[in-house]
Amino acid sequence: MSQDESVDSKSEQIAQEIRDAIRQGRLERGVLYSSRELGERFGASRTPVREALLKLADLGLVRIERNRGARVLGQDGRGIVDLCSLRVLLEPPACRSAAAVLTSRDDAELREQYDIMAATADGSAEYFAADERLHDLILRASGNRRLAKFVAELRQTLSLDGRYSVPKYQSVETALGDHKAIIDALRARDGVAAERAMRIHLVRSGDLLVAHSSEDNRGLVAEWRRWVSISVPAGEQIVY
Repeated sequence: MSQDESVDSKSEQIAQEIRDAIRQGRLERGVLYSSRELGERFGASRTPVREALLKLADLGLVRIERNRGARVLGQDGRGIVDLCSLRVLLEPPACRSAAAVLTSRDDAELREQYDIMAATADGSAEYFAADERLHDLILRASGNRRLAKFVAELRQTLSLDGRYSVPKYQSVETALGDHKAIIDALRARDGVAAERAMRIHLVRSGDLLVAHSSEDNRGLVAEWRRWVSISVPAGEQIVY
């Protein structure tokens, strides 16, 4: 592994650890942290910490303050609309692509993750870990690893402050039904149905996340619905 690859790998690890720390409350919103402090906390030198902070700044999770460090921001309603819109534009077509190349081994792995979700249908950390793996399997099967990595970051960012749509705003049964429809379409190698099922799932979840993103969210809801309308092919209606 080259030096550049080593730094990049370390920065990805540090970025993940910082996201986890924000999610768990070990790094507080609004607080300014110096690069040296973060390096000591996560056992890293200045370069990978700086690269990790730049990645998180691109996601809107921190704000870099020159010669001072990074201030933890988290996501507001505006950020949630941005993230949900990106997912609904990217994941459904990737799901359609995956349907054309999935193998029986992929089918078994998808079913395994779904069974974990069904067995832990309580919105626990295990449930969401299986949910993330299921989506990641589909995205990686599509053949676009950059897309899989990008969407994984979007999902992690959306979950930072507990804004999971399940079970806070949506029943686990509904979410399981959405995932079963996606898996059934993929197993049938029906790309159009798989794309539609993924879109329905993401729009349903996005509706709830955006609706609960702030007290005065009418403008945000309108913008989210505009992106939904753009994502839906002509002649198709989102019915759920």
